[in-house]
Amino acid sequence: MAESADKRDVDAARLRVLVVDDDPDSVAEVTVLLQQMQTDLSVVCESVESVSDALKRIRDVHFDIIMLDIGVADLPSPQAITELRGAFSYAPIIAMSKYADDSLALEWVRGGADDCLYMGVMTSQIFSRIVNYAILRSHTYRALHQRSRTHHVLNALLRLSQKALPLEPMLEQALQIILSAPFAEIQHRGGIFLADESARQLRLVAQDQLNPKIQSLCQEVEYGHCLCGMAAEQRKLLFASCVDERHTIGFDGMQPHGHYNVPIMSKQRLLGVIVLYLDHGHRRSKEEEEFLNGVADTLAGIIERIRTQQQLVQAHEQNSRLLASINSILIGVDNHDQITHWNQAAEAAFGLSAQESVGLPIVKSRIPWDWAEVTRNILICQSDHKQTRRFDVRYQTPRGGNRLLSVSATPFIDAAGAQAGYLLIADDVTEQKQLDSEVQQVQKLQSIGQLAAGIAHEINTPIQYVGDNVRFLQDSFNDLAEVISDSRKLLDEAGKGKVEPVSVAQLEERIEEVDLDYLHEEIPAAISQSLEGIDRVAKIVRAMKEFSHPGAEEKSLTDINKAIESTAIVTRNVWKYHAELEMDLDPGMPEVLCFPGPFNEVILNIIVNAAHAITEKLGESSTEKGVIRITSRAEGDWAVVRISDSGTGIPEAAQAHVFEPFFTTKEVGHGTGQGLSLSHRIIVDNHAGELNFETRAGEGTTFIVRLPLSSDAS
Repeated sequence: MAESADKRDVDAARLRVLVVDDDPDSVAEVTVLLQQMQTDLSVVCESVESVSDALKRIRDVHFDIIMLDIGVADLPSPQAITELRGAFSYAPIIAMSKYADDSLALEWVRGGADDCLYMGVMTSQIFSRIVNYAILRSHTYRALHQRSRTHHVLNALLRLSQKALPLEPMLEQALQIILSAPFAEIQHRGGIFLADESARQLRLVAQDQLNPKIQSLCQEVEYGHCLCGMAAEQRKLLFASCVDERHTIGFDGMQPHGHYNVPIMSKQRLLGVIVLYLDHGHRRSKEEEEFLNGVADTLAGIIERIRTQQQLVQAHEQNSRLLASINSILIGVDNHDQITHWNQAAEAAFGLSAQESVGLPIVKSRIPWDWAEVTRNILICQSDHKQTRRFDVRYQTPRGGNRLLSVSATPFIDAAGAQAGYLLIADDVTEQKQLDSEVQQVQKLQSIGQLAAGIAHEINTPIQYVGDNVRFLQDSFNDLAEVISDSRKLLDEAGKGKVEPVSVAQLEERIEEVDLDYLHEEIPAAISQSLEGIDRVAKIVRAMKEFSHPGAEEKSLTDINKAIESTAIVTRNVWKYHAELEMDLDPGMPEVLCFPGPFNEVILNIIVNAAHAITEKLGESSTEKGVIRITSRAEGDWAVVRISDSGTGIPEAAQAHVFEPFFTTKEVGHGTGQGLSLSHRIIVDNHAGELNFETRAGEGTTFIVRLPLSSDAS
């Protein structure tokens, strides 16, 4: 039966207590003291007579605290509490004794109890204070432990994201990592849906231990239908402690359970929904929801990256097909004068395969043409940084015949404006030279050459916009092909000495129809847009790959500037809302012998802390932004990295404890206190380096990482 929202709210406000005591009078006394406690929670008390009964009961019901009489029959010594503590994790266990014995109480605390009460001298005020303190302390321990495990789960997802897997297998492995999260009442059962925004529908693509009936019923779910569909429609996390009225998909015999339904968002776009199963009556947790939202953000990055890679592959294939359809000879050459591209037209014209040509210096290739003329024009292209005029060279065919090529050299310009090589574009013009309208034919070849040059620029720039742009270029080429076809028809007539007026009119109409001026303006714009997009996407993908350093289990010479840049990109989602990140990295910084992965983790921890400090200072809702500044310098025998922020600074009382395990200045639930401790161990113990900081309260903090530049530095 579905439970109402009011009933769920009441459950969430309860304090469930299990009393383990075989004396009914003692149970009654403890129950009265619990009811008299000063608390906003509704105290619900339940009792069992033995530890074995308690172990069975806590497997079925969630309790917030255990009150344990040390005199129960199956608890012969303080050490016997170990099994109960193992099952009850970080929740408080308070031992109760009828007599005051400090040494015995100390043994019980060492055995696993959080405190020991002497019931013979107990007052309601003392009882309330001790119980409340035990609960508060257990919540603190549990939050620290939970945050630590959460950090490992998110890191595991980041490591997974670097694997070369298709999307659905990637999500299946991600689901396994999520289900291993340290929340006792989250069952090892759930699924991940991907969203189809056009159909307003969710599709189940990954699941673990879902009932076959649910798998069938939930294969496709409409937006707004059941909890996952409602989470998709509302774009927000939905929680249910039980099978309530919102749970519209089910079957006879379905077991009671609760749910977290977490939308996976990228900016304002819905990518999918994570569905996790909970034990019936599970309490809603802010920490769990923050963790799950972080998981969803990480999954959004994984999904976007894989989809982008798929688009890149498709775009590359489209480029390859388009280039293969071009009749012009295309030969790409890099800055070291080595051949990088050799298309099918080049293979056919020269009788040389791409396999035997790519990688050779251009001057050592066995192209049978006029090398003096070709070399002269290549030098002009390299010195003038612009496309050469068409020049004619004779070449020998594989069958020994002599023919004529019209060739041009076009420079490759990278994103920084530097020349990165050149492209040789050649067309066989033997027959064209025999035509009376040679000028028109040359213009046509130049148009084809420029289009080919643009496409060649596109070959290494398959980005998110490239699909549309390639289709545009393909359509443009088809239009030009029609113009060329009409031109050839006219030239054939001219060669026969009889030009039909209708053919001239047809060509003029075709030129007007395809709008050559428009194509002349828009083709370069499409190429420019593609270059801009791929630079951004490639930078992100490259950064994620470099950040992970898979398999780097030994020290290696590392470009730490590049590592810092990659980590800054990977952490962008953490700092972008409340900070601007500036970098001033020493271009002369030598490579540093270090563990790349752990070094990246140190930089990540410090950047994340800086972002949190700025957010704490400005407020979550502030539109103002602080500054995170990262510098690197080679100072003597040390590589020094400074990471500064304009955040709150570190209070004077906390400065001596910054690198201690579990120390944090943040409130409970907002920090594990392990990030800087771990970073200190990585730098000092693993790298013989130094990690220090400078801070001013209210102004900000600078962390200083020093790594030895020589392997024997200490």
